[in-house]
Amino acid sequence: MAEVEARWDRKAVRFAIGYPILLAAGFALAAFTFRTHVPEPVAWLWDADGGRAFVPFPVYLAGGAVLVAVIGILLCLQAGLEARPPISRKIFMAGGVGMSMFLVTVLGAGLIGQVDARDARETHPDPIVLASGSGATVALAVVMFMIFKPDEQWSPRDEDALLDVLEPERARNTFVFWAHARSSVFVMLAILGINLSLLALLVSPWISLVILILSMGIASMLMVRVSVDPEEVRIAFAGVVRAARIPVARVLRAGHGAVSARAFGGWGYRRRGKLVSALVASGEAVDVLCRDGTRYVFSAKDPAMAERVSDVLGGTSAH
Repeated sequence: MAEVEARWDRKAVRFAIGYPILLAAGFALAAFTFRTHVPEPVAWLWDADGGRAFVPFPVYLAGGAVLVAVIGILLCLQAGLEARPPISRKIFMAGGVGMSMFLVTVLGAGLIGQVDARDARETHPDPIVLASGSGATVALAVVMFMIFKPDEQWSPRDEDALLDVLEPERARNTFVFWAHARSSVFVMLAILGINLSLLALLVSPWISLVILILSMGIASMLMVRVSVDPEEVRIAFAGVVRAARIPVARVLRAGHGAVSARAFGGWGYRRRGKLVSALVASGEAVDVLCRDGTRYVFSAKDPAMAERVSDVLGGTSAH
């Protein structure tokens, strides 16, 4: 129990679970008051000519509330992990609050646009609700980012300081680094993702949301977090999605050098037979061969970091 409490910030976890549920309940309660003012069934997907996909009103209500609660909890809950850097926790909390509020805005705009309509096929999401709600969402997310202060009673820095004193050799072989694509790639993704999602709002808010989520997903596959210690190496995209776990005891040899992402199937996570790659760009990478024949290739921050990782894994420079 003590270990669980040390891992999670209980106050943040309570908010992360409570806020999305209360917001979802508020949406369901407010939306229910429109029950007699909207057609049956209601539209949940639109194109330029009007509604094109429909569900019964109770399904729209329940499905929307569940979506708001689940997405909000999944994002906000990441802010409760004390092992994450404070800035990462602030981003997740603001992102969770903003995303759940944006979903309520999209759902509300779709419902308001159908009030007093005889046929849902002739409706569109209300643009005023969508615009004002989106503005309020951005403001709320920024406010949450500014006011949320992660409570660190025993931080990773304290753990590192204690490790330096008690086990200096282990401390030297325990570190974390990030590797990512060039900043120009993220700028291009942001421009394309935002512009396309805004244009898609004219067609359907759901298509806009899908484009936005897809852009964020692609961006996350271009950032990898590598955690190294004397027992194992863990690789996770965006620090969240686990790509590989390499126990040091299983390593046959390890090396490092410049590689081309194209030779391993491209950027992101790739798996072909016993070859697993996690590359965010062409360039310096660590190449690991395990005793069972599995080979791992993953990006490193720079040549010095790649050499340091291969040394911990017991390898020598290769290529």
